Amino acid sequence: MAQKPKRAALARERTRRSQKNTPPSRRGSGPGATTRRGAATTCGWCGGAVTVKATGRIPKWCSAACRQRAWEQSRAAASGRSAVEVVERVIEVPAAPDATPRREQWPSLLRELAAQLDTGRIYTRDLPELGTVLTAALDAFQRRSARRGRRR
Repeated sequence: MAQKPKRAALARERTRRSQKNTPPSRRGSGPGATTRRGAATTCGWCGGAVTVKATGRIPKWCSAACRQRAWEQSRAAASGRSAVEVVERVIEVPAAPDATPRREQWPSLLRELAAQLDTGRIYTRDLPELGTVLTAALDAFQRRSARRGRRR
């Protein structure tokens, strides 16, 4: 039973000494007493929540990963370099082949078009536009053939 009053007295003495060393604005049991510990609720790197224990150092970061990133940033800043290194890569994209068919491909393409028209593999809705284009191509072919015949 003699232990309890002694513990209470030691606790009071600790409290008195700690208040003696702190500025008057932080003394007492008001909100000022927990300001420093209560203010450290966000991570200094990511802004996430920080778990503050009742005793010990007040943490600045929420995790070891954030602490590492902050250290890397401060080291880079101290050396005068940027913390982010920009890496440039040249990416080569193969160019699409020329969409215009070569001279020797036209007969096979026109045969394929005729076969698709015969088998109904071309939609009816596309026939008017296709007819217009084929008529223009046939007219150009006839004009060219007529000019060629005159030259001989």
